[in-house]
Amino acid sequence: MFLTRIFLNPGRRGCRELISSRQRLHAVVLNCFPPGALDAPEEGRLLWRLDGSGAARASRRAVGGRAHEALILYVSSPVPMDPSLIVETAGYATDEGVTVRDTGAFLEALSPGQRWGFRITVNPTFRDTKQRNGKGKKKTLAHVTIAQQTQWLLDRTEANGFSILTSREIGGDLPVLEDEAGERVDGANLVVDCVGRGIEKFQHDGTYVTIQMATFQGVLEVRDPARLRACLVGGMGRSKAYGCGLMTLARP
Repeated sequence: MFLTRIFLNPGRRGCRELISSRQRLHAVVLNCFPPGALDAPEEGRLLWRLDGSGAARASRRAVGGRAHEALILYVSSPVPMDPSLIVETAGYATDEGVTVRDTGAFLEALSPGQRWGFRITVNPTFRDTKQRNGKGKKKTLAHVTIAQQTQWLLDRTEANGFSILTSREIGGDLPVLEDEAGERVDGANLVVDCVGRGIEKFQHDGTYVTIQMATFQGVLEVRDPARLRACLVGGMGRSKAYGCGLMTLARP
């Protein structure tokens, strides 16, 4: 697998047009690969994520002469991509503008007990047993509150081979906090934060689609390396084609 990091330049018109639609961004990312290059799903699937505060709104507020937080496009793929299409219209034509890493050795080196900082954008959904779609199937609905979206992530940690640590497990100086019964509760908080949320609406094959996105970052511990590898190369949750599901790891 390969992880490509592309810094986008919100001061360029091409960048603003690119990030204004996840459908458009998905199509452009696909065009960075030759025909047939992504036809072997057993090797891993194409995943991408757009990072940057308010990335979904950047096209409406990015104007010349104003300071911008970095916009970064991450692309995970089983074969190397050709980023020139994106760089020439929306990025920076410098050596630092694009970084490509072969993550194969890193994935194989994952082992139980390792701790990593993580970041992921997901589309937390659930199936409502009381509502049916036009085909009579249970209707898929989005979780809308931060608490619901966070719990959705926590419910999937074991199946994906990791656990999210508490501040006590990580260590460090902590204040002494007690509950109403006098029991110490300091350090019990999970080290995970929702750092961004957004909504994307568009039409696909004549159907209106709504994606309710939430971006999380925190610290995890590897429990089952094989399951975590599957998560990293295959993504988590729905709407992977539209920038959801890609988890990246870094030293905490």
